[in-house]
Amino acid sequence: MTIPTPTARAISTLPRVAGRLPLIGNLLQVAPERLHLQLEEWAERYGDFYTFALGPRRFVVIRDMELVQKMLRERPSGFRRMRVMLEVLSDMGIAGVFTAEGQEWQRQRKLIMPAFSAASLRASHAAITVSTRRLHGLWSRAAARGEPVDVLADVMRYTVDVTAALSFGEDMNTLEAGTGELQRHLATLFATVNRRLSAPFPYWRYLKLPQDRAFEKSLAEVERVIFAIVQRARGELERDPAREPRNLLEAMLAAHDADDPGARLSDRELYGNVLTLLLAGEDTTANTIAWMLYFMAEHRDVQRHMAAEADALADPLGVLPSPESAHELRFIAAVGQETLRLKSAAPVMFLEAIADTVMGDIQMPAGTPIIALTRALALKPGAFHEPLAFEPTRWLGAPAGKHDPRASLAFGMGPRVCPGRSLALLESAMVGAMVARCFDVSLASSQPVREQLDFTMKPANLRVRFTPRARS
Repeated sequence: MTIPTPTARAISTLPRVAGRLPLIGNLLQVAPERLHLQLEEWAERYGDFYTFALGPRRFVVIRDMELVQKMLRERPSGFRRMRVMLEVLSDMGIAGVFTAEGQEWQRQRKLIMPAFSAASLRASHAAITVSTRRLHGLWSRAAARGEPVDVLADVMRYTVDVTAALSFGEDMNTLEAGTGELQRHLATLFATVNRRLSAPFPYWRYLKLPQDRAFEKSLAEVERVIFAIVQRARGELERDPAREPRNLLEAMLAAHDADDPGARLSDRELYGNVLTLLLAGEDTTANTIAWMLYFMAEHRDVQRHMAAEADALADPLGVLPSPESAHELRFIAAVGQETLRLKSAAPVMFLEAIADTVMGDIQMPAGTPIIALTRALALKPGAFHEPLAFEPTRWLGAPAGKHDPRASLAFGMGPRVCPGRSLALLESAMVGAMVARCFDVSLASSQPVREQLDFTMKPANLRVRFTPRARS
């Protein structure tokens, strides 16, 4: 607990968003699908520290790098996810490492982290290669027909296939089968979480709207799929208990705590962690890849540089020979870094202090809802030279002007940094190399491409045309 200093001010002294109405606060000014953009616009008007209200809840918004990093470093002992987020996720039955806090988070993280070892990442290359070849085939056929492609839908199937193969040993092959039912249900879950976070009170506990009934159907189908996957994996281990786990789910099933050999993940915890893997592996990585293709289509010079690098390392279908070879794709990695800086899948984080503390010179009571504008940190002139420009070369050394990588927090930082960061970067590099080696990319969207927040931030209206690349 931090003892208030004589100079610490109350939250009530912060700038507050104008237009607040009785009972509903600023609710009418906030559309859930553009919440992050509204908060960033308000930060330009009110500064790096301000408040707004949704119904009876007052939120503190922070766009200050040192304070945001302080919160992330001090998790899970000093800060945790906002209570309303935990309640929303709890209503969905999610009880995995993503939602766990304190000692429970430490226990679950200890049990699942071996599944994210370097050896597991090396083993993932074969699964990513299979899915990358299938994605190449899908887009080659679209190119031959001259058809524009909904790339976000395709890369969501791609990332689900990779996640299922790596994490559960399942070859779903949604890319070739053309099935998107699981992705549709997962998208419904994301949209519902985002909508409920912006609700002034948990109305769904008392009244089911049509969208809530559709959500419950999607949740039931996702539960059915996940528990079937868990049961198959458990059966495989029971038939051959002496062998080493072959995927992340088997590793979680077999994991135990060295300090408490009887401690294992419960079925509900397994479900929560499998769902987290699907949501994080499918949605956040797919959004990043889709935004990378958008920038490639917008910048022909970037395509040429990526193609030159891919030509030197990838096979004729654009597939890399090993996960280690991805480290040699310095320019393609820089394109990924710049994409994450400008179009982070997690542009905001919802946190609260566990105990009374002081943030800057503001006295912050325990439980105060805090929204950290993580993406906005990288868009400030004090962090990067020409921060709104797409310039991958800024990540290749000796950038022109200001360059502070600490401000780019797409994967978070501190103890709860995203454990799947390396896998997400490898998938992005594999797809980037394949596209650059094999295709020319151009936008085919009939409407402007825009940012849409469905818990994670995705491109809306993004359609791309692939043309077989002409090589000399």
